Amino acid sequence: MFQWEDETKWLEERKKGIGGSEASMVIGVNPWKSKLELWNEKVTQKSNIDATKQLMFKIGHILEPIIAEEYTKETGRELEERPLKIHPRYPFIIGNIDREIVGDKKGPGILEIKTKGGYTNWHGEDIPIYYHAQLQHYLELYKYSWGSFSVLDLGVMKLSIVDVERDDGFISKLVKEEIEFWKLVENKTPPPVCPTKACEEFLREKYKVSESITIDISANEEAIKWAAMLREAKRNIKAFDIMETEAKNHLMSIMGTAEKALGNMYNISWKAPKDKEVFELERFKRDYPEIAKQYIKPEPQTRRFTVRFAENKQIKGGKSEEKDKKIENSGLNIIKGILDEDL
Repeated sequence: MFQWEDETKWLEERKKGIGGSEASMVIGVNPWKSKLELWNEKVTQKSNIDATKQLMFKIGHILEPIIAEEYTKETGRELEERPLKIHPRYPFIIGNIDREIVGDKKGPGILEIKTKGGYTNWHGEDIPIYYHAQLQHYLELYKYSWGSFSVLDLGVMKLSIVDVERDDGFISKLVKEEIEFWKLVENKTPPPVCPTKACEEFLREKYKVSESITIDISANEEAIKWAAMLREAKRNIKAFDIMETEAKNHLMSIMGTAEKALGNMYNISWKAPKDKEVFELERFKRDYPEIAKQYIKPEPQTRRFTVRFAENKQIKGGKSEEKDKKIENSGLNIIKGILDEDL
């Protein structure tokens, strides 16, 4: 765990390199922050931490020594705190581990302390990829052969302990990605946009204020490529929507008035939820217009991204075979390539 009095100083140090919790962002598997957003933070030296994240940070900081103590009681392993560590070969690979495991027969190890809430997809020993990347980052930094997770489930107040071995294949690819990422930071060259919700949210926030202008992108090769991909995606979604509706309709016809059905390796539920109470706003505005005005205020709207395609017409500048070609630079393919071969 970091040794400073507050998270602000800790964040300042993180700007100097890639920390363990950022490893998953570099390889594009972090559900909360994209590679592009991380690059922007490193280049601009600015990071955005909202009130919710600050609260989570403080809760984790308070619970950490308690979870560490329980880990020692459960395992008998001794723990020690360590200051910031810098990779001897790659000074931009840095890390603040939660604890170092000492005196174990397997040799020294790394302990990562986590809390699990309702939004964390962690079941048993199935470690989320973003946490796995963090631990492997630290194992490379310390050159250790193993590590451990101590996870407190806040829902049932149960502690889970999972030991993890060093994965040299994963680490090799991770370090390669981190080296390439830091070159982009040093050269101030942004990484490609990736197909994640985190990236979408970052772009919407970055460009949330629009200008009343129109630009011509008809000759832009990148725009032509991605517009063609978007059009094909929309066609596929429409086709799958039709397929889904057809299948559901057939199953509804088979069930009739039954609320539940049991099939071979699946079950179906088709029943109405409980009635809910709703406030009739329009009626209230008609009956009490003066009172309603006191409680109605304009709500700021975000930019809406829409694309309309001309039916049965080829995108200008595109090629007829484009829809059958694999877009090699697609972030989806990049992530798939990283995750292949056990990454």
